[in-house]
Amino acid sequence: MTLNAEQITNLLASEGLLISAPTQELKFEHLAYNSNDAKAHTLFFIKGHFKADYLDSAIAAGVTAIVAPKDFQPNSPVPTWTVEDVPAAMSILSMAFYDDPQNELALIGITGTKGKTSAAYMAYEILRASTGDKVALSSTLSIITGPQPENHYRAHLTTPESLDLFRYMREAVDNGMTHMVMEVSSQAYKMERVYGLRYNVGIFLNISPDHVGENEHPTFADYLANKMMLIDHSEQIILNVERDHFPELIERAELVMPRDGIWLYGQSDAEEELRADIAFETTASDLHGSTFNLLEADPQAKRLAIADEYHLDIPGDFNESNATAVAIATRLVGADREAIKEGLATVKIPGRMQMLTSQKHGTIYVDYAHNYVSIAALLQFVRKNESVEQLTIVVGAPGNKGVSRRPGIGKAVSEGSDIVYLTSDDPQYEDPNAIADEIQASIVNPAVVVKREMDRTQAIEQAITSAGPSDVVVLAAKGLDEYQKINGVDTPYENDWAIANRIVKTLEK
Repeated sequence: MTLNAEQITNLLASEGLLISAPTQELKFEHLAYNSNDAKAHTLFFIKGHFKADYLDSAIAAGVTAIVAPKDFQPNSPVPTWTVEDVPAAMSILSMAFYDDPQNELALIGITGTKGKTSAAYMAYEILRASTGDKVALSSTLSIITGPQPENHYRAHLTTPESLDLFRYMREAVDNGMTHMVMEVSSQAYKMERVYGLRYNVGIFLNISPDHVGENEHPTFADYLANKMMLIDHSEQIILNVERDHFPELIERAELVMPRDGIWLYGQSDAEEELRADIAFETTASDLHGSTFNLLEADPQAKRLAIADEYHLDIPGDFNESNATAVAIATRLVGADREAIKEGLATVKIPGRMQMLTSQKHGTIYVDYAHNYVSIAALLQFVRKNESVEQLTIVVGAPGNKGVSRRPGIGKAVSEGSDIVYLTSDDPQYEDPNAIADEIQASIVNPAVVVKREMDRTQAIEQAITSAGPSDVVVLAAKGLDEYQKINGVDTPYENDWAIANRIVKTLEK
């Protein structure tokens, strides 16, 4: 895999990104955006808050040319392509460098304020059954480019930087993968991580106020606009007729694709004017999963031929909605009904709705729920399906991001819990006590007992130890994360599930 100077200049010019180009004949065998990743014959991208001082070390390591914004050092010591948008340029050049692997994969892109990871794992399991394990995955939790353990990587972003994403795609293709399922965040569009990428099928699960803050989206309108970019960059789109902002979503979809490329889904009792192509209805549910029917509610849906009964091995009625969207998407890229049934019946999502039962301290749930919508749905589910004497939640909020979700967390806690332990959750450069103050300000229910313990491990131990046999403890947001982001450092953390199991084992000795 190589790129030469002429190819680079032509690609950037064709996208309208090029301001100026060097005249030297150059050839590159490596691309990088991190100076620690530089080596011989590297083309280096100057993006974000790059410190000019780092360039010297990158050049010493082998950088022979750079792609830079117009306001970067006017007297660069190496040949420079000056561009209008470095992240967009990086995406276009990464595609070319890795020989356009996206063209060799059937791509499903999934966006939504909540449910992306669950839906991604559902689609992944269905397509594993359909293709004989020839499906790759890019999710918040992990990157999978093949069936071997060495093809599994820890994820650092919901959607990787473009250079990493196309490298993973190339690895997947070289490993024989034919399909790929991706979570696509609003930040992926805002930061141009998926610039120029199109999906065979896009799923838009839902949207609610979130990710608004100084380091994310300045307004909800900006958040929605970036989420809707998935519609523009999908050959077919799947929309939930029952979710907020559906009128804006369907209007956007109808502008960019024919009606037979738009697939609508929802519950079987949805309002007539919002009637879905595929509807779902629950026939049975418990703490371990549910059984539901998919109904062909519109003539367009009959060509999918997925009307049948399905079992989902994940609790929570909100997951049936996600499963319906995934059933449509995977069918559109080749899965049959039997593969859909097998995938949904066996799927496990690490850190999602994981349940631990103790003898003397009730039931403990571990889940990544981290905003109003997801926490409220989780607490409602527990109330509906458990005989709860006291419901305790351990929760916090990240620092320097998603500031707008803090009042929502407080609201969900106020509506659904009896006791809350406010604690740390990736505080970064903020004081976790100050974050807890913002959450607590929205806990207006005087019946909710508020406790504060900024050591998350201690908070979990106190919550479980204090619970009785008929109580439920919910550990929200961190799931299986094995680090806390503190002052810019990924600080090792045992993870909520491991802590809960250790504490229960100790208590029941």
